Amino acid sequence: MKKRFSILVSVLMFCLLLNPTFVQANEYQGKAEEFDQTGEKYQSASEVFRKEEVEELIEQVETKKLMPDKTDFTASDGMLRASFGQYPTRKGVILVTKDKYKGLIPTGHAAIIYGRNVVVESLSQGVTTGDNDWYSTKTTCYGATVKNTTVTQDSNAADWCYEQISKPYNFNFYNMSTRAKFYCSQLVWAAFLDNYNIDLNTPAFANATMLSNPVHPIELVWTDETNLIYEK
Repeated sequence: MKKRFSILVSVLMFCLLLNPTFVQANEYQGKAEEFDQTGEKYQSASEVFRKEEVEELIEQVETKKLMPDKTDFTASDGMLRASFGQYPTRKGVILVTKDKYKGLIPTGHAAIIYGRNVVVESLSQGVTTGDNDWYSTKTTCYGATVKNTTVTQDSNAADWCYEQISKPYNFNFYNMSTRAKFYCSQLVWAAFLDNYNIDLNTPAFANATMLSNPVHPIELVWTDETNLIYEK
């Protein structure tokens, strides 16, 4: 009886493996979000954020002046602390790299610092935490802070991002209104827009046809709403 059962299980597994539908379902598991309800694939990041426009934006960011962080001044005499220009660890500071990031957005990735050693970010598997070690693991890195917020508000924005953990990755870069899923820069942008009505987006990638204005990671640095406090 046991032998007969084993043979039946083996035959069943063999049939499943030969079934193209089964193979396809496993091959594309976790990638269903890349397609809309009609089965049409969403525009890729390289189509939404065209290389030439991204490179032009990066050139403009390179001219942005390095500024002190909100905590870089002493309370007593207003003098700059020695930490000016150093890699940020303060909760609520925005991190951006222009490095190509794992095939998601071809040039760039963004995160928000949650703790000295932790960031909140959205990767292909969704919103999660990562190591706050971009100073060593990224070829390029920017640290930016929102101008018109307090340190406490920045911290609360990071908490808001943390509350989104486990939500899936948003492969529809034009869908900025959803809060059910996020791509990296959309997550950071939404934290400050929803909580403080501060829009970190720019018109750089506005698309009249799609009636949408997706936000690229580099825009979080380029916008007039943030100060650049670190650059590698």
